[in-house]
Amino acid sequence: MRDRAYQVSIIMKILLILVACLTMATIASAEEWKRSGRVEYYGLLQNMGGDKTYGSGVMMEIGSTSAIGIGYGSNLSNHLNLNMDMWFGSTNVTGKALGITVTGDTTLLGWDANLDINILQNRFTPIVSGGVGFISFSGDVVGFPFSETDLSYNYGGGFRWDVTDNFLLKTIYRTTRTTLKETDKALMLSGAAISICFIF
Repeated sequence: MRDRAYQVSIIMKILLILVACLTMATIASAEEWKRSGRVEYYGLLQNMGGDKTYGSGVMMEIGSTSAIGIGYGSNLSNHLNLNMDMWFGSTNVTGKALGITVTGDTTLLGWDANLDINILQNRFTPIVSGGVGFISFSGDVVGFPFSETDLSYNYGGGFRWDVTDNFLLKTIYRTTRTTLKETDKALMLSGAAISICFIF
């Protein structure tokens, strides 16, 4: 009986030593790896759903699109990331007024400055994001060119995964809101944005 108790005691001590070693290794690893003070360069692919807006007896509908872009980010701390990106897309536009419907194409050029909040300090963490920027619309509807630039803001949430010390993936479901000139309802362009990032 005493031999059995002695064996259990030895096994428990070994397990405690293993747990202590693993804990210390985890702490050391966490101390070695950090986001704070590092910069990121990334490519962006974003799906943006279409929406309708109204004003002065006119209805305008912007179709859905996929946009591509590039960006730069700076990790202010392990939890805060300030980033800026530029993106480009094109889609169709439909306008209705006085019972007449016209169609055309538009290009979208956007610039955003965002603040991402990393909830956890771990390599894989949920994030919430928000920012402000501009969207430039330019195109042609039945032979009539148009161009305008409007203030926008965005918000969303998703996940960040620092796969290695120098490579990370980020996905955010983001809604971008902007108001076209002479309309009363804000456009809501929503969709998933995927970023492939290199961190230095």
